[in-house]
Order: sequence, then C-alpha cells, then structure tokens
Amino acid sequence: MRTILSILILLISFSATAQPNQNGMKRQKRMENMKNMTPEQQATLWSKKMTLELELNPSQQEQLYTLILEKARQHKMHKKNRLKENLSDEERFQMQVNMLDEKIKMQNAMKSILNPDQYDKWKKIEKQKERKKRKHSKMQKEKK
Repeated sequence: MRTILSILILLISFSATAQPNQNGMKRQKRMENMKNMTPEQQATLWSKKMTLELELNPSQQEQLYTLILEKARQHKMHKKNRLKENLSDEERFQMQVNMLDEKIKMQNAMKSILNPDQYDKWKKIEKQKERKKRKHSKMQKEKK
C-alpha cells in the first residue's frame, strides 16, 4: 500500500512540473499586442498606468503623455531601422551609448515632471522592471 501511494505521489509531482509555462505565453502575447499598437495608443496606456501608480495630477499626466509619445515614436523608428542582426563592435557600442543617452534624458525629464516622492516611487518601479527583464533574459539564455 505504501509503495502504491509513493508511486502515485511521484507521478502527480512529475505531471505537475511538466506543465507548460503559462506566464511566459501570456507575456509573449502581451508583447505581440503592444507591437501592433500605434505610438499614440502605447503612450496613452503607459501614461494611464503611471497615473495610477504615481497618482499624477492632470498637468503631470499631459507632460508625461507627450514625453512617452516622443519615446514611443523614436522606439518605432529605431525598430524599423534595426533590421541588421550582425552589428560590428563599433555599431553595437554606438547603439548602447545612444540607449544610455535616452535613459538619461528620460530620467531628467521625469525628475522635472514628478515631485520627489513620485520620482522615488518611479525609480523603485523602474528597478523592479529592470530586475524582471534581467531575470527573463537570463532564463531565455539558459533555455538555449
């Protein structure tokens, strides 16, 4: 009886761990939906989410919307121009420099739009997103 029970427990545990990762599929579907959106739609969604998270006033919402709209348009443009996969070392370096410049620009703009408490909260949220992104990319590398 004990052996049957232990075998049954083993089978249940193996079947539970063999289930596909539903969270990864949901995330991938959300990313596909975002790719199909216009920059205006992306900016609207992003600014509304940030309004809820940071409790923005109407003038902050408007400033944030224009900032995010500009960023979304640039992102679409960069994506169209980034068809080459094999970049030289110099091109890769320049791309990273440009990306860091954009982050600095965004950080300075957010500092001017938000009050100190909102800015601190935004920085914490960004750090969490960065951790999730690193964790996700690390998991993707391990799968390959």
